[in-house]
Amino acid sequence: MKLYGADDLRASLRNIATKVPENGRKVMHRAADKIVERAQLFCPVDLGNLEESIHKEVKYEQRGRLAIDIVAGGLVGGVDVDAYASEIDENYESMRPGPGTIAKRDANPGVYVGEHFIDRAVEEQAPKLEAALIEVTAQTMAEEGGE
Repeated sequence: MKLYGADDLRASLRNIATKVPENGRKVMHRAADKIVERAQLFCPVDLGNLEESIHKEVKYEQRGRLAIDIVAGGLVGGVDVDAYASEIDENYESMRPGPGTIAKRDANPGVYVGEHFIDRAVEEQAPKLEAALIEVTAQTMAEEGGE
């Protein structure tokens, strides 16, 4: 156990408070990249535009709070895939899989290639992200607190 004076403790807590968000951001970026990767794997494929359109959008909200969205859509190769992304994500089960999706399913046994590809990727990665954030917070506190 390490004992601090009031000034030492205050400085230590401030140092931890700045490093935890910084380290947490790194964890969040890695998790977002993994979600994009998995969503692209889960996504049906025709020409590949929908897969290519899946990406993370990063912004900072008030007081520097990191916000990361995983989205599908936008312009890919000059083609607007917004409406297509929505249709495939919500209604793919009612459609007949094309040769690209069939080949992707065959190449990835045990992986469901179909609708709700982003939602499923987020659900898969959420517990891992939560555990990683807890771990990085505890690790930062231990390193900075001298324990």
